[in-house]
Amino acid sequence: MDRNLNKAAVCYGLYKENKIIGFLGVLHQPHPINKKIKRVTRLVILPDYQGIGLGKMFLNAIAEIYKNEGFDFSIKTSAKNLIFALKKDENWVLKSFDYSKDKCRDYNGIKKTYRKNCKAASFMYKKGR
Repeated sequence: MDRNLNKAAVCYGLYKENKIIGFLGVLHQPHPINKKIKRVTRLVILPDYQGIGLGKMFLNAIAEIYKNEGFDFSIKTSAKNLIFALKKDENWVLKSFDYSKDKCRDYNGIKKTYRKNCKAASFMYKKGR
C-alpha cells in the first residue's frame, strides 16, 4: 500500500522469526458522546500468511488490550474474508453493513488504494472486562 499512515496512529507488528508478517494501526475515534473509542485504521497481513486466521487472531489480541483499558474498539472493512470471519466470531458485533461512501477529501492522492462504492461492514469488539 502506498497510502500514508496517519501520524497519530499507534502501530503494532505481527512477527514470525524476526520477520514482520502483519501490521495493524489504531487511531482514536472522535465522538461527541463516547470519548473512549479506538478504531483500526489499517490491517495488513502478507499474502503468504493470509487465509489461515492470523489477521483475526492479531485483531482480537489488539482489541482485547484496548477493551481491558476501558476503550470501545471498532473496525470498518471491505475485505470480504474479514467480514465473513468477524460475522462468525462471537467477540464482534456487526454495527452496519452498507456501501462505502466517497467521503475522502484527498481522493486523488489515494485513488490507487481507495475503494469507493463497495460493500463495507463496521464491527465493534465486545469481549473483555
